[in-house]
Amino acid sequence: MSGAERLTAAFHTLEDALPAAQYPLPIEGADVLRQLAASLAKQTRDYLIPRAARLDAPLLAVVGGSTGAGKSTLVNSLLRAQVTRPGVLRPTTKSPVLICHPDDEDWFRSDHVLPGLVRTDTQLHDSRALHVVAFDGLPPGLALLDAPDIDSIDDANRSLARQLLLAADLWLFVTSAARYADAVPWEYLTEAAHRDTVVSVIVNRCPPGAVVEIAGHLSQMLAERGLAGAKLFAVAERSLPSDGLLPAGDVSGLTLWLTQLGAESEARAQVAVQSLAGTVRSIDVQLRELIDGVQRQRDALAELRRESVAPYQRAAAAVAEVAGDGSLLRGEILGRWQDLVGTGDFMRSVEERIGHLRDRLSGWFRGEAKEEAMHAAISDTLTAVLREAGDRAAEETSAAWSLTRWGRDIVAAEPGLQRASAGFHDAAADAVRAWQSDVLHLVGEQGRGKRMKARFLAIGTNLAGLALIVVVFASTGGLTTAEVGIAGGTSLLAQRLLEAVFGEDAVRRLADHARRQLADRVDALLADEAARFTTILDSLAVDVDATDRLEAAAAGLRDGARSAFDDLTAPELD
Repeated sequence: MSGAERLTAAFHTLEDALPAAQYPLPIEGADVLRQLAASLAKQTRDYLIPRAARLDAPLLAVVGGSTGAGKSTLVNSLLRAQVTRPGVLRPTTKSPVLICHPDDEDWFRSDHVLPGLVRTDTQLHDSRALHVVAFDGLPPGLALLDAPDIDSIDDANRSLARQLLLAADLWLFVTSAARYADAVPWEYLTEAAHRDTVVSVIVNRCPPGAVVEIAGHLSQMLAERGLAGAKLFAVAERSLPSDGLLPAGDVSGLTLWLTQLGAESEARAQVAVQSLAGTVRSIDVQLRELIDGVQRQRDALAELRRESVAPYQRAAAAVAEVAGDGSLLRGEILGRWQDLVGTGDFMRSVEERIGHLRDRLSGWFRGEAKEEAMHAAISDTLTAVLREAGDRAAEETSAAWSLTRWGRDIVAAEPGLQRASAGFHDAAADAVRAWQSDVLHLVGEQGRGKRMKARFLAIGTNLAGLALIVVVFASTGGLTTAEVGIAGGTSLLAQRLLEAVFGEDAVRRLADHARRQLADRVDALLADEAARFTTILDSLAVDVDATDRLEAAAAGLRDGARSAFDDLTAPELD
């Protein structure tokens, strides 16, 4: 594979990698990075690939500059014909005009150069069109393109002007004596210096007595900004004749330079290689900016993801703590359990008659209504705990996101994120009821064994399930002194009751299993709720391979440049 082929392949790899450079969050510089990625994509398609594929292709000289600088008049004057229409009304949206020798027309009408623009045979008021004019007064090997104003107030014109300049081998930069120090032109000229683009600056409408002074000052400014080698031409201000063309003598120096450039294949090749090599060097720096920006996007998204996961993890841990520290064995749950089984007398009965439980137990329990009342108390209390945890997690997540600009924008756009979702409270109640069913199913499966079937039937599934829930809630942490005595006795009662039916080891396994089931239900519920936040982040996610793809494109570009350019022109990319 030749050096040119290797470089062309590297540009194709770059073209494929650039869509991965995404910047969905408004981190610092995101707008600039998005514009840079889009600009590089267009430049790669419009200029780099076709130029690398054919270094001997005709040069494209783009005539750019400020509003009212006289670009179209200059082009027509160089050609000594009215080929492109000056913009009289500002801002005007008009298609750029590309003038080339008939021998080069096929090249410029093809999609090798500026493929995104539709070729036309007339100048339209459409920035998406390119008016191609074959003109035998222009030497072969060189085309002139009259571009829109770089400082146009029309966004489409301004964007197109930049696109065309970045697709050029050579810049003919037109300004005026009154505006040559403006900021916008110098932004472009500075960029040209960084890219090592071949530039010719034409300062128009110079007062006759100030031509030398203006040219000297502008030459000094160019040198200070790294453009000492730029060709500089000054055109004196004068009234235009009826044909609208500058006198031939006023543009003779520029005309001669362009004619010589078009006539000398080696000179054209030198311009093409210089601009291409300089562009590659600048792209290496720009790719580093894009890569760093992608990483900052990923870091910002990771931060938001942590801030969306952590509050819900803390919420799940808080629910688990409340469900196991004994604090639920107070209030209505405690009262309903006492109402169902009693306390002291029943406990003593169990301790005294544990060996005769199968025969006596069925007489000790009465009333499905009391069982249902306790189930309801458990459901209401645990549901309230879950709802509070979900509400708090939503508030914490929204508050954490709002501490960053990018997170704040999301919360502002989605105000519902600051509280639990509309269906969360119902979902919490459903989760608790489902867990209660899990517990009933658990004790029911355990009680089917022949050895314990009679004992189990004596108390029934409901009471066994309620006793197991009490055991799960059994720790005495968080209770008052009075409550400790009551709740402790209550939990011991439930423990002894279940042990009488299932045995000590089985009760321990049942309690552990029930705790895990509760934790799983709570985790699933809160994970679904947290998904409101993570789903948003998923929609903004940056390609996980973006950095690797851009790094590979940069490395391939460096290798391709070393293969394509000799030691005199190779960019210093190490």
